Amino acid sequence: MSSKGTAFLALWNGFDPALLDEYECWHTFEHVPERLSVPGFLSARRYANGSGADRRYFTLYEIEALDVLESAAYRELVDEPTSWSAKMRRSFSGFRRYPCRRLAGAGRGQAGAAATLVLSLARLGDEAERLASLLGEQLSSGRITSFQVGLSIANPHYKVFSQDFSADEGASVVVAVLEATTRPALDEAGRELAAVAAAFAGAGAADWEVFDLLYAIGRGDLPWTERWRLPPREDLRILFPSG
Repeated sequence: MSSKGTAFLALWNGFDPALLDEYECWHTFEHVPERLSVPGFLSARRYANGSGADRRYFTLYEIEALDVLESAAYRELVDEPTSWSAKMRRSFSGFRRYPCRRLAGAGRGQAGAAATLVLSLARLGDEAERLASLLGEQLSSGRITSFQVGLSIANPHYKVFSQDFSADEGASVVVAVLEATTRPALDEAGRELAAVAAAFAGAGAADWEVFDLLYAIGRGDLPWTERWRLPPREDLRILFPSG
C-alpha cells in the first residue's frame, strides 16, 4: 500500500442489487479508469463484501494531494458525467466519501483483503498517532501487510450524492485502511483497534468493515490518449438495457 501521494480518497456505497452485473462492468471498466485519468490520481482499488441487497463496496484512490480534488479536470468528471455514469448514479445507496490527508502509512505490496476503520472525534489530539502506532506494531508482527491513516473533516461536501454520515459537524474524522492476506487477521487487528478507540475521549462509535479485493489498477496501466480523459465505454454499455 506504499504511495508517493500525500492523500487518499475513500468511498463506500451500496447499489441496486438488480443492477449489480452492470455496476461491476461500469465501475471497473469506465468509472474507475476515468477517475484515474485525472492528473494527480495515482492508483485505485475496488473492494466488496456481502451479496445481493447486502452487497457493500469500498473504493480507494491514492492521490498526490487533496487539491487534486479541486482541479478543473476532476470538476469536469463530476459536472459532466458520461451517459452511462449519469444512468448509474441513480442507483447508488449508503454513500460515504472522505477525502483524507495521509498522516501515516507503511507496508509493501497488495493483499487480498482490506478493512476500514472510520472514527469521529469531537476533539482531535494524538488519537491518530496512537492508532498508527498500534498498526505499526501489527505490521511488524506480521499480522497485517500494510496500513495508512488519514484525516478528514466531518461532512465534506460532494454535489453528486447525499452522503450517509454519522459524524457531528465540526468533528474530525480519522480513517484507517489496513490490508492482510486473510480476513481472520483483519478481524484480530480490528478487535485491538476497537479496544483502543473505545478509550478515546469524545469519540463516536467506530465503523469497521472488512472487504475482499476485486480489482486494482495504477495510472501507468491506462491506455495512452491525446487528452487526459478516457473515452466512454459505449462498447460495453450497449451490452446492458438502456435506462
